[in-house]
This record gives sequence, structure tokens and C-alpha cells, in this order.
Amino acid sequence: MKKKSTEEKTSENPQSEVKAQPTERKTEPPKPAPANKTTSVTPVNAESEYRQKYIANTAYLRPKLRFLMVEINPDFIQKIKRIISYENDSPCSIKSFVNNVLAEHFERYEAIIKKRL
Repeated sequence: MKKKSTEEKTSENPQSEVKAQPTERKTEPPKPAPANKTTSVTPVNAESEYRQKYIANTAYLRPKLRFLMVEINPDFIQKIKRIISYENDSPCSIKSFVNNVLAEHFERYEAIIKKRL
């Protein structure tokens, strides 16, 4: 009977494999495109625009449909919690914040996304 090499044994018996430690990958969302040179965006205007788009927009706060649950990086969750905690007068939730970010993403990259659908 022919002896099997070590490589063959590990591929046939997954329990004997040495598992590599998972590498921690932190995926950051893409940086927003720089503002047009014709439009001057001051920090006050940028902050106001950001708050309006992602925090004050309540379109997804209490949707009529139930949404699919997804896993989100815990680091992102912590950042979102800190962002929305500064807004005392806004009823923003993690769910509405994430949906607002995704809605803006799909709007911004609509031409690219349509090619793939």
C-alpha cells in the first residue's frame, strides 16, 4: 500500500490541520469624494449636511416592513453609537443610521451598481 504524504493526510482529515489564526481585518468605509472646487464647503456646512443626511433623516426609523438582520463589525457599532449619542434631540437609531448611509451609497454609485444588476 502506498504511503500518503503529509499534505494528503491534512487535506483528507481536516481535524489534523493546523488552523491559522484569523487575521483581524478592519474594513473602513470608502472615503467620500472630495467636494467640487466650485462649491466651498465649510466645516459648519459639512457638519450640518452630515447631520441632515445620516442622523436627522428618519425615513428608516420605523419602517413598515421588517428588515433582514445582518452582522455589523462591532467597531462600527461603537462608532455609530458615539456619533448618534451627540444628538440629544434626534431619534436616530443604529438601524436608521446604517440605512441612511447605505441609501446615500446606492444613490452615489447608482450608475456603477445598475451595470451589475
